[in-house]
Amino acid sequence: MDIVSPESVGLNSRQLDRIGDWAAGYVAAGKLPFATTLVARHGQVAFLDCRGMADLAADRPARPDDLVRLYSMTKPVTAVAALMLYEAGVLQLDDPVAEYIPAFADLRVMRADGATEALAEPVRLWHLFTHTAGLTYGHRDEGPVPAAMVEAGVDFGDPTETLAATVDRLAEVPLKFQPGTRWNYGVSTDVLGRVVEVAAGVGLDRFFADRIFAPLGMTETGFSTPAGTVDRLTACYDYDPEALLVPVTGPREAAFTAGTQMCSGGGGLVGTLADYLRFCEMLRGGGALGEARLLGRKTVAMMASNWMGGDLTAMGQPTFSEMPYDGIGFGLGVSVVVDPAKTRALYSSGEYAWGGAASTAFWIDPQEDMVVIFLTQVMPSSTYPLRRELRALVNAAVID
Repeated sequence: MDIVSPESVGLNSRQLDRIGDWAAGYVAAGKLPFATTLVARHGQVAFLDCRGMADLAADRPARPDDLVRLYSMTKPVTAVAALMLYEAGVLQLDDPVAEYIPAFADLRVMRADGATEALAEPVRLWHLFTHTAGLTYGHRDEGPVPAAMVEAGVDFGDPTETLAATVDRLAEVPLKFQPGTRWNYGVSTDVLGRVVEVAAGVGLDRFFADRIFAPLGMTETGFSTPAGTVDRLTACYDYDPEALLVPVTGPREAAFTAGTQMCSGGGGLVGTLADYLRFCEMLRGGGALGEARLLGRKTVAMMASNWMGGDLTAMGQPTFSEMPYDGIGFGLGVSVVVDPAKTRALYSSGEYAWGGAASTAFWIDPQEDMVVIFLTQVMPSSTYPLRRELRALVNAAVID
């Protein structure tokens, strides 16, 4: 990966070096196994820092070409896939989801008294893009709807299940609220991935591989580790107050190397820094990377526009999210900064972003023509204020 002088793209190298010191502090304290940070501006990488251990037990140092679990950084990829079909006229954003998934025609909505009521309007595709469909996460939320999801066996991380079967089971569970009335982070993007499968007539893994990864040159990204790359997959850790880092184990973890039937558009991808940079650069470039064009410029602008009419504080619910609420809106698969002052941090207006459950993150700043990617593997993503701290360090480096 070629790296240019930070000053040649209007960034302060001394300020960027502080990112390395910041990351080293987290690694030395045993809070992060490793930290890899990339800053690119005007399409050129100006800073790359990788430190720590990719696998603590194996004493294997981290490298920039390691593979990581992207988890919810999969969501923008699914959004791009659906928007490609939108541009082709295969689907419309206000289409009822039931046109593609018939079981969604019979959805009910949970009321406060525990009874259910009929839909006031259908769940539409734009509700899935924006997390306003009334869906939630069964394992990260509380109340009767998440409990019903668990009881129904709705698990988009189960490697023995298919996306189609899991979405059909989800349709048996009531919605948390009427579509379009609130914002709530949940499994909407997994359902959107199933819509892509039905509309395109191919599995999500095949659509991603043929229509997104191959054109962009993302050769090491997929729903499990590509052949010959298993030894480069980093270990993943759960935060523990006493031990700090406890290795994640189990069938779901094993599926990243052994293969999976589940193609989770909400959190199933594993990939490399270089590959995800190519995806981000495609978005920064208005839908194109080199000769490969996935989307039109105006479609990317629509994706990165706030669809909430305000920030998530006004629309949101007190449940899990990959981003704070104040000053942050939501577009089609990404968060969008609508009021930097309300964030009480160093954001740019119009910056769009998302992150993953293992504390990974990316953002694209159209105002500064900048892409930033941060990779590590610690769950949950709320363990440390990494994204907020990193934004201050990166954005303070802008000098031109």
